[in-house]
Amino acid sequence: MDNRIAADGNRINIGLDPGFGAMKAACIRQDGTLVATVPSVVGVGDSDLGLLSVGNVGARKRTRQPDRVCFDAGGVRSYLVGENVARCARPVERMDFLRLSDGPELRALFYDVIFRLLGGEKRQGDSSTLLPMKLMVGLPVEVMARREQALSTLRSLREWMVGEHLYTVNGGEVKLDIRNVHVMAQPAGSFFAWGLNDEGKWVRSKADLEAPVAICDIGFNTLDLVAFAGGEVIGRFTAGDTVGIRRAAELVIHTVRSDYGVSLSLHGADALLRDKQPRLYTAQGEKDLRAPVRQALDTAAAAVLTFVERQWGGGQQFAHLLFTGGGAEALRDDLLRHYPQGVVLPNPVMANALGLARYAVRVFEGRKDGDR
Repeated sequence: MDNRIAADGNRINIGLDPGFGAMKAACIRQDGTLVATVPSVVGVGDSDLGLLSVGNVGARKRTRQPDRVCFDAGGVRSYLVGENVARCARPVERMDFLRLSDGPELRALFYDVIFRLLGGEKRQGDSSTLLPMKLMVGLPVEVMARREQALSTLRSLREWMVGEHLYTVNGGEVKLDIRNVHVMAQPAGSFFAWGLNDEGKWVRSKADLEAPVAICDIGFNTLDLVAFAGGEVIGRFTAGDTVGIRRAAELVIHTVRSDYGVSLSLHGADALLRDKQPRLYTAQGEKDLRAPVRQALDTAAAAVLTFVERQWGGGQQFAHLLFTGGGAEALRDDLLRHYPQGVVLPNPVMANALGLARYAVRVFEGRKDGDR
């Protein structure tokens, strides 16, 4: 077992952000913070190609193979997870909110991100040691704002998460003992990343805790707006929609199919959106996709900003306006041009998971910080 895990005994408090673009997890340790991310791509297939190869022609560093995750009795369910799944199998790309409560894809992604978070294949010693942990899971604002849907999702998560788990990743056995599961709105994680330290204590000024703070969380399939003041949610400025980077990915998919007859997966298109020099190999040769990618991002930015402006106007009513999520990085220039008083959080992709991990320390270990 990884020595960093063993050093803290039972203190494995994890923040989990089950995004539609990637599953992110963070864990606060006494010697530092562990983070892990897995692209939210799952498929059924086989990455073992036997002796098939092209020899040493064009030899270079081998691309990362997807992880093989097996669970249930006897490893009956086997899935390819993460990077380059599309090279081995047809990806399963569910974008409905029910996917956040249960299902084989969610379980496979969860098991894989925990495997990577706790050391993965670098873990030392007995990898079958039972690891007790508690989870703080982030859910979209649209889910959390609907009481019955939020309670139903929490019940479903607890039904399959709480208890002992035995599974394998790439043949290596992992045992988990999940003791507790709580849920929070995903952008609340960014608020905690901004205001809490690794001990779960509020470290900004008391004025910042009392003042109105707005958070715009742009994910792959979600756009969450939430505002806090004095430890409470401001309902008037809190809303959610499915206006995420997925809109840009769908435009790229349509353009590539229309112009070149090539079909892309959502995550394949998302990779092109994030590539500084997006290119595509086709029967007509190598194609430069910078123009259609820029057009798709501009369209997505317009949709995001229209939604934000409808809810917040110019945002002058907030003492702090924070942008987070992978979409905040992709649309950084557009967001700050329209909201120059805003701030894109450091490492916005991981901010929710990191903040949820800090809040997990506060909740599960009963940390206090005086009157803050």
